[in-house]
This record gives sequence, C-alpha cells and structure tokens, in this order.
Amino acid sequence: MNMRSLALNANIEKLRKVVDERRLLSAIALTVMVGLPAIVALCSMIGVSWYLTGDVSHTELMLRAIPDRMPLIGVAARVGNDINNQGSTPGASMAYVLYPVYLLFLRSTFGVFVSVVFVHLAAIAATIALARRFGGTALGLIMAFALAVMVRALAPRFFLEPWNVWVPVFAFFVFLLLLWGLVLGRRRCLPWAVLVGTHCVQTHVSYVPLVFGSLVLFGAYAWWDARRAGESIRRPIIWSMAIGALMWLPPMIEQLRPGPGNLRRLWDEFGTTHADNVGLRAAVKAMMGELNLAGPFVTGPGKAPYDAPNLIGFLAFVLLCAIGVVVAVRRSDVVVKALQAVMSVVTVIGLIATSRVFGRFYDYVIRWMWAVAVMWFVVSVWSIWRAMTHSNIRVRQRLTGLFCGAFLAVIVWGSVDSVGARPPYQNDSRLVAGLSSQLDGQLLESVDYLLRWHDPAALGGTGFGLLLEMEKQGDHLYVDHWAGAAARPYRVRDELSPGSVDAVLWLVTGEQNIDRFSKRDDAEKLAEFDPRSPSEKIESDGLRTLIEQQMLELEHPEWITLLDSQYGHMQILLFTDIPDDLFAKVARYSEIRVPGAVFEVPVGAPLFP
Repeated sequence: MNMRSLALNANIEKLRKVVDERRLLSAIALTVMVGLPAIVALCSMIGVSWYLTGDVSHTELMLRAIPDRMPLIGVAARVGNDINNQGSTPGASMAYVLYPVYLLFLRSTFGVFVSVVFVHLAAIAATIALARRFGGTALGLIMAFALAVMVRALAPRFFLEPWNVWVPVFAFFVFLLLLWGLVLGRRRCLPWAVLVGTHCVQTHVSYVPLVFGSLVLFGAYAWWDARRAGESIRRPIIWSMAIGALMWLPPMIEQLRPGPGNLRRLWDEFGTTHADNVGLRAAVKAMMGELNLAGPFVTGPGKAPYDAPNLIGFLAFVLLCAIGVVVAVRRSDVVVKALQAVMSVVTVIGLIATSRVFGRFYDYVIRWMWAVAVMWFVVSVWSIWRAMTHSNIRVRQRLTGLFCGAFLAVIVWGSVDSVGARPPYQNDSRLVAGLSSQLDGQLLESVDYLLRWHDPAALGGTGFGLLLEMEKQGDHLYVDHWAGAAARPYRVRDELSPGSVDAVLWLVTGEQNIDRFSKRDDAEKLAEFDPRSPSEKIESDGLRTLIEQQMLELEHPEWITLLDSQYGHMQILLFTDIPDDLFAKVARYSEIRVPGAVFEVPVGAPLFP
C-alpha cells in the first residue's frame, strides 16, 4: 500500500471517530449534507413572489385557519363521487406540524416553503439518528447515503410543493425504524411509533393499512416478548393510548358534529369492496416498478404504476435483497434479521393494500413505496457490509473511501440541479399575481363576495389561489358549499341565504369563455390577464388550431367543445380515448394554460352559460 493510500485510510479512520464521538454535531452535518439540494432549492426562492394554486393552496388555506378556527380534519381528498359531499384526509396533524415555522415567517407563502423543507429535514435527521442508535455508525452512514440518493431524485420540486401527499414521506422512514426498535426490545418506541404513524395516516389516507396493520402486529409482538422476558410494557401502552386519543380527538369532534362527518365518509369510501379494484396483478406490477434499482427513488417521480417496470433494475433489487437475507441468516445476525422481518411484514401489507386501490391508479397513492424500497436497499447493503468488514480492516477502509466519494458526488449532483429552482405551474402563479394586483383596491373590504370559476385548464386551481391571495389583501371572499372541503367550511357561503353575500365574482379562463362572458349585460369586467409569454401565446394558438383540425378529422367535434368546458382539458386527457399524438398536443396546450378574467355579477345572476 503506497503512502497516499495510507494517508487516505488514516483520514477516513479519523472521520469515523469524529462521527462516533460527536454524535449531535455529526447528525446535524449529515442532515445538512443529505438535505443540501432541498436547502439550495429553498434559497433559490428567496425574493421570488410566488402564488400557491391548486392542491398546494389548500395547505396554506388550512394554515391560515390557525389559531382562530383550529382545523379538525385535513385537506380535501379524493373521497366520494358526490362533489357536494367531498371528504378530507383523516386529520389535521400536517397543519400543526407546519404552523410553527409558518408563523415564524409571518404567515407568508415563503414561510410555507420553509416549513415544508424544515419538516422534511427534521424527519431525515430523526431517520439517521435512529438508524445509528439501533444499528451503529455504519448503518447511519449507509442510511444517509440512501436518503441522499432519494433527495437528489426528488429535488427540487418535491421540496417546493407543500402537498399533503409529499409531507409524510420521510416521516414514514421514522415510523419504520421505530417498529424495528420495538422488535429489538426497545419498548419506549411504541408511543413514538403511534405518534409518527398517526401523523402519516392523518396526512394521507394511503398510510392507514400500513400504519394500523403494522402497529397491531408489532405491538402484539412487543407485548408477547415482554411477557416472555418477565418485563412490563404497561407504561408504553398507556402512553400510546394517551397519544392516540389526543391526536384523534379533533377528528372525533368533527365527526360528532351535525352532518355525515369526515370519518364516516372515509369509512363509507374505503371500508367497502369496490368492483374496480386494481387487483393483485396490478399491485405486483406497481411494486416491481418501485422496488427497483432503476425505480423512482433513484431516477425521480413520474412513472405511472401501470407502466412496464424496468426488469433489469427489479431483478438487481431482488438479488441485492436476497443476498442480504442469506448473509444475515448464515451469520445469525439477529439485529439485521429483525429489520428484514419488519420490512417483510410491511411489504406484504403494502402489496395487499395496493391491490385494493380503486378508481384511476395514480402514482401518488403509493408514495410510501419509496420508503419501503430505500429501507430494503439499506438493510441489504448493511447486511453485506457487516459481513465484508467484520474482520478485515483494509476492506472496510477501502469501501468507506468509495462510499464517501459516492456520497459527495450525489450531494453535489442534486445541489447543482436545484439551483434556480421554481415550483410547478408557473403560469397559474402568474395568472393569480396579475389578476390579484388589478383587483387590489377595486374590491371593497365591507363587501362579502362569493367567488366562482369556469376553468377548462387548471381544475379550478387558480380559483383557490385567487381566494387565498385576496384574503391576504384583506378582502372577504367565500365559495360555494361544494368547494368547502378545500377552502375550509368557514369560507363557505350560500348565495340563496338572505344577506349571506353582497356580490358574486366569476373567474373565467380561456379566450372564448372570456368573450362569451363579456357579452352578458349583468357582468362587469374587473380584471384580465394573460400569463403566457409571447412565445407561449404563439405556441398555444398554433396548438389550438392543430387540435381542432385533428378533432374534426377524427369526426369528434364534441371534443372541441370540451376545450372550453369546465375542467374540459382533464376530461379529454383522462376520460377520452384519443390518439397519442393528439393527447400530447392537448397536454401541452393545457400545460401552457390560458388567459383569465374576473367579472362581477349581482347575487342571483345566472351561472356560466
């Protein structure tokens, strides 16, 4: 071995000692390194005016309810077929987790971004800390590397989109490690697992079977193991029950109020058998695409669960896990086998839960699979690492050197990609910015307005964004009952109730729709804005011409009508059997968005024609 190798190995050994001895400092350093792409993305937003729209605006609409109207349930969810009786996510823990940092940044939109990144980094720090506490320094470093790979794949959009689907992803890692601690005999992990698991469940309903199923099974195992060892598990159980009762108190209060209640809606939706369940075959196919060395946790989101999986990546993943299991069994490595047992149970529960997904199979309903895939990767590599470095110091030093190089490369790669990052749907943000600036000063603070919209392109996303921004400017805007799950019930007003509202505002998007609404005798145009750049406008107009021509050639003139109908673009893309080339044109046309205008009409005026 030459002098350069000796010096490198000496430095690596010093680094290992620092990590072992200065646990808090090293934990902070590792978290910052792993989360550096997210931090770079956040810094890129400093000084940028951004307007939340769509689903992510629902998050800030919920945060703004605190402290005057404490939320009892979460944001609107894909629950039920009745738009007037839409359900929400089970609980509002996301709001209370995000609110402290949001308040610290004076309830600003930038504060939403900061709070989301902070929550993700806190979960990453807890994950690394628990991995090192239960498995030692080597596992902590392997976990940090795997998380860095996942952060690179997700950054920057994941960290700049305060969407409830994203928020519990890293928290689920913490839950899985707490289950492992429980199996290892650390009884105090049970209350923490209830706390973190409940947060995941309340934030997105897809975690319900994974969390509740795992808690029942491993809680029962912990009770049996404690009895066998002659120990008492009474205190952890009491704490777990107290934490669970406290966290589920707000949803229970909401359920006991007049009306069907959100928990009842969720039970009616998910507690019954649906004829259009995706089935076991589709679940296996989806899992093959996720538990994959070329899967989304490495390459990034965007792969649909029904797409063909990368077979080489899947087989490589299975081979890695199989080697890890064989090595652990042959070495009788109890600690590794315990984590593999936890992941096996969670994987089986996840497969069964996925097979019961009904309706359109979106990728976001299985986002917890990222954590499952990463945990299987980590425990497999760790198992092999322990075997290879058990008695060979030279092998350990060389592998550590390779690990450090790969770790730094992944961090730099992700950080460079995050420079100058912006959240998605930029033209939606521009539309809200343009309209709200024109409306500022035109709306009277003493007047209560009912906001409605006709939106072919953005699924009403700009409507919720405009509601949020005008509220920040001090105006009083409300919505119809059907939008109450997203806007929160206290922002709902009934136009038919005397004195409920003083005027009605219509947000109308699309040039044809704006022209039609402008011809109404009862409509006064207050604002109009085109968020498209000059090049986008030329592209959009050209696409519109090509789309209409192709639809006529296909003898489907009714499709042209959908281009200007309420949520029509998504109706074409999701529910109409159109050729692939036409699909691509409509998708791009919708992505560019269309102009918008705000009109004021009297109370009781006709709806959009």
